[in-house]
Amino acid sequence: MNKYIIIAVCLFILNGCFNNSDKMNATEKKTTVDSFFPVTSYLKGQIIILDSLPITPLQITTINGKSDSVWIPKNDMKKLLDPFLSATINETNLVEFFTETKFNDQTLNAITFTYDPSRIIPDSISLRHWDIYINPETGIVEKVYIVKNSKEGKNNFTQQLTWKSNEMAKITTILNKEDGNKELLKEVVYTWKF
Repeated sequence: MNKYIIIAVCLFILNGCFNNSDKMNATEKKTTVDSFFPVTSYLKGQIIILDSLPITPLQITTINGKSDSVWIPKNDMKKLLDPFLSATINETNLVEFFTETKFNDQTLNAITFTYDPSRIIPDSISLRHWDIYINPETGIVEKVYIVKNSKEGKNNFTQQLTWKSNEMAKITTILNKEDGNKELLKEVVYTWKF
């Protein structure tokens, strides 16, 4: 009888261990939180760091598969990034419109915070999605990815910003056609880590 009790206890413990390891590998958790990571403040801080460096950023523009590069003043780069900085993401201003999902992305070796709409977004909010990638060992933000929509006349555009901390920024502009197709119009990369 004691053997059966010991075996049952061992199986219970092993089952708990396997269930916990499965949960740890696929930890994805949607949460409704009172505050979000202040992305806009973080990006503005990155620009301040860039301003303090004795370097000139390189801008590489690709249109229709053809690339051209030019050295640009740091102030020009700030103006080009302004559409992503004026759509403010602070701790509380978008909590009622977006839901945070966080998980340990082992393929990227990053803790990923993903923000998606939790309800219909008013036209006054151009943001549609954003991600924050944090190094799990250092706790430092490695990358920020933001998607926003804009409209010019009858044309609808999607703009994507990929900001790799202390290294580069990339803005991709996509035309959303009326037939549902998408056309990559332009990709602009700014780099300052050589």
